[in-house]
Amino acid sequence: MHLLAHRGYHAHSPENTLDAFAAALRLGFEGIETDVRVSADHEAVLFHNRVAANGEPVAALTRKQLSDVCGYTVPTLTEALHAFPHTYWNIEIKTPAAASLAIPLLSHYEDSHRLLVTSFRHEVVQSAAEQLSVECGYLNAHRPAAINSLLHAALPRPNLRTLVWDCEIVDPDILLQANALGFRNIVYGAKTAYEHQLMREFGVHAIITDYPEHVGLLA
Repeated sequence: MHLLAHRGYHAHSPENTLDAFAAALRLGFEGIETDVRVSADHEAVLFHNRVAANGEPVAALTRKQLSDVCGYTVPTLTEALHAFPHTYWNIEIKTPAAASLAIPLLSHYEDSHRLLVTSFRHEVVQSAAEQLSVECGYLNAHRPAAINSLLHAALPRPNLRTLVWDCEIVDPDILLQANALGFRNIVYGAKTAYEHQLMREFGVHAIITDYPEHVGLLA
């Protein structure tokens, strides 16, 4: 089972920073999940929230302005990929505007990096799967009434074979259905040691976690 650090290891460094990524890799995480948004000066910045701490939308701030608000340098996607070339990267694209920057950028790293491109915006995932040769996946915060309806549009695209589920909505039945159709399952959002162990027992392909102590990486 693969272990990915959710926005890096941010117990002592801000999330989605180069320091947080380095800390996660030192702990033994195989990969890192990070979030891509677009700044006002058209940089693909690594930032989770839609709105900065000063109440301004991230899209309305330049990278420097966003960094000033945060009190640290907000990294770009390019900087992170260059800094950690041997890492398994789960790149979550937050918006279609971010996709217009991130997808062409990621095309330069298809052969050199291990990449998984995901989004809650499933049309963004489909566009990424069409333009890139890397693995792509649907992020899911709700349990579909029928899994076939979720996967129908993905089936023609052989590199769109990953489902990333909120821990709260998965159970063995839906995971087995996805596996039977050729999809692998990744889970995010597990908080307790019990939930992490349960996901292991369910046989998920990977866990994206904020809790290295629950996956044996932190004593």
